[in-house]
Amino acid sequence: MIVNGSAGSVQRERVLAALRIGLPQLAPELHQPASVAELQKIIRDIPSSENLVIAGGDGTLQCALPELVRTQRPFVVLPLGTANDFAKYWGYNPDLLSVYYALSRRIERKVDVLNCNDVLFATVGGLGVGALLTRDFNAMRRKSMAFRKIAQYTGTNIYTGLAAATIVGRRSYLRKYEIQTEGGSRAGVFSNVFVCNQPRLGGDLLVAPDAKPTDGAFDVLFLRAQTPAELLLSLAKLRMNQEPQLSERIRCKKMTVRAEDGKGHLLFADGESFEFEGELNFTVHHHALTLLTSGGTRS
Repeated sequence: MIVNGSAGSVQRERVLAALRIGLPQLAPELHQPASVAELQKIIRDIPSSENLVIAGGDGTLQCALPELVRTQRPFVVLPLGTANDFAKYWGYNPDLLSVYYALSRRIERKVDVLNCNDVLFATVGGLGVGALLTRDFNAMRRKSMAFRKIAQYTGTNIYTGLAAATIVGRRSYLRKYEIQTEGGSRAGVFSNVFVCNQPRLGGDLLVAPDAKPTDGAFDVLFLRAQTPAELLLSLAKLRMNQEPQLSERIRCKKMTVRAEDGKGHLLFADGESFEFEGELNFTVHHHALTLLTSGGTRS
């Protein structure tokens, strides 16, 4: 079991305490890597005969994806993060019984992975307010123990407050893009571009109701809201499972994004943020991950 020591859930200490007490059905060997490189090395070095459990949030999974995709080895998720979008979709719960049932029943699922300029992600990524929010959230979590505690106890609600502050306090999320897909091109000023491999983001935003992480394609939601009021209303509607205003949806297998203002890109993907120059190229790796689950999925 690979445990992210900085994962944001209060469940982490409870899980580790339970493992220290001892569960003979699992009897895991615990690894708590101090870096992404160490995490990936552990995955490489674990014998194929051993079960692999990734314990952490969406960001932990994102760090593990290159090795998980390369090796195609089956794994189970123990969600210990803030939103846990991937784990929630696939029916994993933040308790050891969830791990035990998944390893016992061993229902294999093949899952798509999205790629943007060699950054892999499995849930939702994109540009705009979400990227700024992700960068700010992670920066504050790294710098402040108090903020980490607040995030642990408020869960996904902390995203709502930070999103409102970002929308009202900035306008840098408004960007002029040219976007090309196999279905045509579009251009203009966008406040958000959500690239979706599954339906929900941050636990409660229904950004892509029809997205399926097994169909060899990804869903894209474009928001053209220009004012803070328009954008806040759009995000509120997503939270209430309604169609946002000034929106457009497409489904595709390839997408290229070019900035027409000459600036670089800030991308968010699985709760992490990345900076790029030049164009962004999104593609999909069909059935690139192998999961072990105990049953169905959640929308």
